[in-house]
Amino acid sequence: MEKLVQCPHWKEYQGLNGWVMFCSAGAFAKQLTKEEAEQCGCTIEQRAACKKIMESNLGYGLVPEIGDVEEKAVLQKEKAAS
Repeated sequence: MEKLVQCPHWKEYQGLNGWVMFCSAGAFAKQLTKEEAEQCGCTIEQRAACKKIMESNLGYGLVPEIGDVEEKAVLQKEKAAS
């Protein structure tokens, strides 16, 4: 079967109860910069479509947050300090 979403973060596999489809970036609370999101095609419209697919298959859906480079650097420093 061809992947429904062409993205490096999109995962699909056949489970015992049917297909499992999810965004690994959203599942692991990854924050993408605007540039990273543009490179993989993670637009506002695409995130809405991905979330709809996940909700129809799993009952819920998580998509990555898109932030600025500065915000990401601050968050990484905070995590490193913890």
